Order: sequence, then C-alpha cells, then structure tokens
Amino acid sequence: MRTGMAVVVAAGLVLAGVYYYKTTDQSVLARAKRDEAFLVTKEDSAMAAARNKARATLAQFLATARQPTPGMKNFALKVRVSDSNGVEYFWVTGFTANGGRFSGKIDNTPRMVRSVSAGQIIQFSEGEITDWMYMDGGKMKGNYSACALLQREPKDQQDAVKNRFGLNCEA
Repeated sequence: MRTGMAVVVAAGLVLAGVYYYKTTDQSVLARAKRDEAFLVTKEDSAMAAARNKARATLAQFLATARQPTPGMKNFALKVRVSDSNGVEYFWVTGFTANGGRFSGKIDNTPRMVRSVSAGQIIQFSEGEITDWMYMDGGKMKGNYSACALLQREPKDQQDAVKNRFGLNCEA
C-alpha cells in the first residue's frame, strides 16, 4: 500500500458499511444508514488510538461474547481485509473462534476490496481484528472506530449518534 493512501472504514453505527453518495443529508448518522464511505488515511492518529484500545480490550470482549448475559446481543468484530485494490475494514457477525483462527459473515458491502462480498463467510486471524462491538441493554459497547470517526463531526451530530446508540466514547 502507498504511504498516505486512504482506507475505507465501516462506521459500524448500525453495522453499516461505507460508500460515497451525493445526497442532501450529510449527517454521520444518515451516512451510516445509507451505507456510505468514511475514508481515513492510514496515518490517522484517532483511528490508530481506537484500534489500540480495541486490541487492548479484545480478550475481555471475546470472553464476554462466549458467555453473554441476558440483554447482550449483536456481537461483531471489525476485520481488516486487503487485496490488490486496497484495504477495507468490515464488521463481521456470527463469528466463531477455533484454535486462534476466526470465521464469520461480512456484514458490509465492499467498496474497494473485491476479494470478498457482503454475506460471505471469511476466515481471519486475531491480528486482523481492529475493533469490536456489541449491544448491552440498549447501550453500545466498544466500537472505538466509530468514536474516532465522530471526532470529525459537529458536536450536535456527535451527540445525536451517541444518544441514538447509547455509545459512550469516553469509556
């Protein structure tokens, strides 16, 4: 990959993928619902911090996913996929772990990478996981990459998304 090249990042606010559309409503919530793209350079410090936080808490997330309590649902992992077309990050649902390897279903529409498709079952290693999320009693846990993306948005849009999904970016 070329230095400074943008990568496509799935917002994950509604387990949505990403892409560009010309529309009148450009709020981050509306863009996520429309399955739009959020392009981020690989040097983006907020996204790097989000990835580091997710990786540091991944073991705890995986333990929770193995034995969820009532009210916990929609467990997902964000996974890095690359091919000759570039790098893209996808939410993967219905994942299972087997001896250090994982498999699960891609929950986004690919926009750049052509080696996978929405709904496809993929296999991946723990090192390819860059974020995680789940819902717990109406509150979104994890999804640090969405918090990094929200930092670029006006405060009213940040608040709308956080309130809508119970997302706590300060945790």
